[in-house]
Amino acid sequence: MSGRYGLSLSHILHPTDFGHGSDVAFAHALRLACETQGSLGILHVERSPGPPDWDQYPSVRETLTRWNLLPRGARRSDVAELGVRISKSAVTADDPATGVLEFLERHPADLLVMSTQQRHGLDRWLHKTVAGQINSRSDGAALFIPGTSPGFVDIETGNCSLHRVLCPIDHEPDPAAAIETVSDLVRALHPGSCRVQLLHVGDPTSVPKLHLPRHESILYHWTFASGNPAHAILAEAQAQSADLIAMTTAGRHGFLDALRGSTTEQVLEHATCPVLAVHGWVD
Repeated sequence: MSGRYGLSLSHILHPTDFGHGSDVAFAHALRLACETQGSLGILHVERSPGPPDWDQYPSVRETLTRWNLLPRGARRSDVAELGVRISKSAVTADDPATGVLEFLERHPADLLVMSTQQRHGLDRWLHKTVAGQINSRSDGAALFIPGTSPGFVDIETGNCSLHRVLCPIDHEPDPAAAIETVSDLVRALHPGSCRVQLLHVGDPTSVPKLHLPRHESILYHWTFASGNPAHAILAEAQAQSADLIAMTTAGRHGFLDALRGSTTEQVLEHATCPVLAVHGWVD
């Protein structure tokens, strides 16, 4: 699946420590892999050496059977017939974020899908000491699922409820990549009608010109606010009961580096719905 800006969500990586909330992130990653007929890499990251106990984690085949995408008693080969390629890997690292970064260097991904409250919350994954290292290792997107949020993919049925998306809009960073990726998500997940709320915090006369991808399921609406951008985004997301906040990060400085001390990081720390952070597009 590729858009005007060359974004593709066909290679998905789901890092996990088998902690609280990671099963919800897994459901999102698996559903996207099924709909894009792409690959899903499940990466277990732990500080302690030793083989991971995969029995602790949701079974791909059992999940797909529960979603009525596979018959009972399905074989491993039946998953491949859905057009989905599943791989499982494990890394041991004193710093889990470093383990993810090193894995990404060897196995690039278009989209990372992860819980932000696995044992020790967001800080466990986004250590500032390694934030800049992501610069040359990933230029895709990251979907962060708060551990307290059910997200927009039902873990029991696989049904999608991506009906209300909030996209903050400003001149910098260019919001085009986030808008394009949201369009790709809607095309992939077929949630029915989806309202994309475009939020500009500032003077309404200074709104940047946008290319809005057209899709029969997407309805665009404008909202304006003033004050602190992060506070305005969070307030609007709550007022709209947003299923997703989609934001462009600051270019190719790396999404972890871009989150450090940024509006996106502040939103991530307090959002109660999933947050999609997407690299800005560069010629």
